[in-house]
Amino acid sequence: METGKNTSADRNRKQTGKSEEIVADSAICTCDKGSKPGTFRVTSQQKIYCNGARKLVATDQDKDIKSLNFGSCAAKNNGPCSPNIVWSNTYNKIAIKGKMYPLTVKSSGTCKAGGGRINIQTSGQQVVVKPSSSPHKANSTAHKSPVFTEEDWKHLPQEDEKGQNKRVPAAVQVNNVLVNGKREITITPYDQEELLFTTSLTAGSMRGTGVKWDVCHGNLVIAKGLTEAPARTYFTKEGTYSVYAYVHKPGSPKGKGVVTITVSYPKFKSIEWKDENGKPVTYIGLRNKVFAHVSLPGCKGIPVNCRFYYNGYEGKTYLSALTPITLSAAGKVKIALSLSSDQLKKIKEDRKRFSNGQKIRIYLELSSRHWIENLTKVSQHPILFNDTIEFRSLIIYKDSDCKEKLQGGIADSGSIVYVRVSTANMETGKIRLDVYKHETGNQEEKSSKPSPVYSTSSPVNSTGVYKFSLTLAAPPYKEGTAYKVVVSWIFSSQSSNGNVNNNTDRQTSKEPKQYILKGKEILFSVKRHIPTPKAEPSKANVNRTEPEKGGCPRCNKDVTLEEIKRICVDEKGNCLIKDTTMIAAALPYLNQYRKKVGINTCVSKAHFLAQIAGETKFYRLQEDFTYRNWKSMLAHFSSYFESFASIEEREREAQRLSNISIQKGEKYQKIVANTVYGPRHKYGKQHPNKDDGWRYSGKGFKQIIWKGNYKGLQDYTQKNFGVSVTWVGNDNPFLLKIDPRDSILSALAYWKKKGINEIAHGITDQNVDNVTSKINESKGESIRAPRRFFFHNAIKVLHVKECLTGNHLQEKYKNCTFDGKFTAHENEVYIDVITPKNRDKEGPLVVFDNKKILFITHSLCRGTNTNRLKKGGNGDTPTGKTRTTYEPKKHVGSTSFGKYGLILLEGIQGEFLTATKNGRSGIAIHSGHTVGFADKINDNGMLMSTYGCIRVYNSAMEKLGELYTKYKKEGKKIFCYIEDYNGDINDVYSFYEFKRDGKDRKRNARSKKQ
Repeated sequence: METGKNTSADRNRKQTGKSEEIVADSAICTCDKGSKPGTFRVTSQQKIYCNGARKLVATDQDKDIKSLNFGSCAAKNNGPCSPNIVWSNTYNKIAIKGKMYPLTVKSSGTCKAGGGRINIQTSGQQVVVKPSSSPHKANSTAHKSPVFTEEDWKHLPQEDEKGQNKRVPAAVQVNNVLVNGKREITITPYDQEELLFTTSLTAGSMRGTGVKWDVCHGNLVIAKGLTEAPARTYFTKEGTYSVYAYVHKPGSPKGKGVVTITVSYPKFKSIEWKDENGKPVTYIGLRNKVFAHVSLPGCKGIPVNCRFYYNGYEGKTYLSALTPITLSAAGKVKIALSLSSDQLKKIKEDRKRFSNGQKIRIYLELSSRHWIENLTKVSQHPILFNDTIEFRSLIIYKDSDCKEKLQGGIADSGSIVYVRVSTANMETGKIRLDVYKHETGNQEEKSSKPSPVYSTSSPVNSTGVYKFSLTLAAPPYKEGTAYKVVVSWIFSSQSSNGNVNNNTDRQTSKEPKQYILKGKEILFSVKRHIPTPKAEPSKANVNRTEPEKGGCPRCNKDVTLEEIKRICVDEKGNCLIKDTTMIAAALPYLNQYRKKVGINTCVSKAHFLAQIAGETKFYRLQEDFTYRNWKSMLAHFSSYFESFASIEEREREAQRLSNISIQKGEKYQKIVANTVYGPRHKYGKQHPNKDDGWRYSGKGFKQIIWKGNYKGLQDYTQKNFGVSVTWVGNDNPFLLKIDPRDSILSALAYWKKKGINEIAHGITDQNVDNVTSKINESKGESIRAPRRFFFHNAIKVLHVKECLTGNHLQEKYKNCTFDGKFTAHENEVYIDVITPKNRDKEGPLVVFDNKKILFITHSLCRGTNTNRLKKGGNGDTPTGKTRTTYEPKKHVGSTSFGKYGLILLEGIQGEFLTATKNGRSGIAIHSGHTVGFADKINDNGMLMSTYGCIRVYNSAMEKLGELYTKYKKEGKKIFCYIEDYNGDINDVYSFYEFKRDGKDRKRNARSKKQ
């Protein structure tokens, strides 16, 4: 066999008629009754080879299960394949052993056992590549899979050439390798495309320089150190193969020594229904054309036919003849479907004959004489026939190609926006677009029907899709103003097909009667120009960068977009804000008005931004009602589902709403919103009108819900911010999601009205949870955990710890309990005891009034057991708020109580109140002996457990007594508050900049001694 030529005639020998390609071991065959392709195993003879004496020749006696197996047989009810093949078109010029004739790629067979037709898809022969003959320059040589000629016959395999890599300079390497002229190709087991490998070597190569080959299937090496290019039979399994060519070692500079071959088995992958613009559709109507986008990877070169049908009253009804389709190299095709007048008439007649109101669906059917995996599954994805006249969508875009939506509904003054309208089944008349100035106030306040600021129209077309452009210049469009776009269909009584809903108005005139079908509406606003605020001669200057004396230089700084983008990130640091349009436009208002609600410290800014990140990610300003998990919906809208009597009814309703919510389109979002925020809800009386649930669903940076809240915040904002806003009535609630000023003002007003800022000054997880409780009633981790995460991001970005612990520490910000639940007022003093939840260590005891921290010491709240509520149980100190009474002379001198009396506690809130009601008494703050010094009153040991009291050191009790006496004389109320801390108690010490007790150790056993 010749191996050095690369002429056109030689490359195409099987096409000249002078020779035919012989079938060898590992050839691929198919049977039209089989479930999978078969790989040839030559068993008829073991002496005659082809392909450079490497492959056994297949003959017509390779005809049973030992040679070919096609899986299961359709002719035998999918029983196992057991072929008995009669071959035809064999190569009859040579007879092996006088009775066996070689098979060629033109041969075919018939199975006598099942009647299947067998076709040979690949020959199984190997591509051979020889090295360059030039010793001085980079030449490329290529050899094809050989075809059968007389000289190809060998009775024994030839040995590989030896010594071809001897004395090859180390610098010589593969400079380039291609397969069929490319670095990457895709093949199938059934196409007959030859694999033509081409290599070139770097300068300095010598005659006889050999190239080695490695083959990897994915990450698995399946061949290594081949002295000839890999045969086609290496590439039979589905997946991606890497073929490496090299002289000394695998690889070469810049990866030039590798090619990629992807083997794709023929299969049906997907079908998508789209319109003429490539937009997804769910149904076909009267006039529109739809396209089935089908993906059949691995089917290149395989004939496939298609036709459409529907299941009519009399059974399967075909809409088209069986038609061949042309697949792209990637196996993709777009098949058009449109319905003629006769077909529409027949479909409607069939639909009427179905007594159960059955819907008509149109199916695509694909067929092929070749095996294609899952081909019949294409019929599982029909398209619905729907002749209802309707407006399908109304969307505003920034570009004329209608690819970039107008995010946030905010457009620049003077810009051009494009309104895309999609309709269905409108055959005549025209589509009209009107733009109205968005009215505020209640409907009854309007004296007359408003006039549009702009109108235009377009005749009905065949596509059902219309595009209108709006130039937002003044006049008529004004900055800072919201507008409503309304689309309508105007038609005469003769032009309707009779399937029009009742939402129509009639235009009376002497002309033929004209009707108007009102369509969809959408709001947008023209961006307001925001002047830079002038500096005010006050300490609260918005742009102040210099610190007040002893103050933090960052507290008064404006919040920036970059800070927000660094706070609202995922665990990998990726920003979660998909669109910054609204928050960027709202930032000037946030910085202008935040100090009116007390957000004027680093820590309060951190709390506010963390909550907004948790609520909306700074861009989702309309509540999303999509719930794929009905259990999540049941938990989130628990107050609605509580209106159902039984658990079964609640779960059934949650499943129903969940199924509605996952459907695409605003109308399904409305259905869910109008249900969960509708009349059945305990607050549902606020929403008596149609679509009130959707109208007053969550909107704005703080998702405001319920009409009462919209009204309350509207009035509060007008009174406390000095700005005019209208958020109730008509479409005014939607301003919270399209107007940046209204959106951020509503969040700030909520923050102030709910008193959130009073507790937004701690940096622990409990502090974050306390703030969250004021904003979202849910205690679920899915709500709370993200806000803690965002808050800790904000601590870093805004340098909150430096603000709280630096030289500029403002102690006035620590006038509340550690968990933020209680704040000291002007005539109050608090003793805040923060203790580890399991009570095995000490915790800080902090005394503060409304101005500052007065005293900090160590304390222990450990009893003889863990039962805090039992009468006489001597358990750990219960948590909660208490009244206090100081008795300076009680038990004075006792080693168990020390020299400075007791501060007695009586519960008024929390566990402590429950314990008091149960009859537990005698709990007090006191000192006494310490561990290791049972008979002495000193502070030499660590604090000793009690019978449930709060133990402090003797020196600390002396100070507490002095403070109590002083502030009691001043007429102040003195409360004690005991709180558990479930985290690392070191966090609390760090917060108060107070060192832990060096003597303190973890307590394991429970002592019965006091």
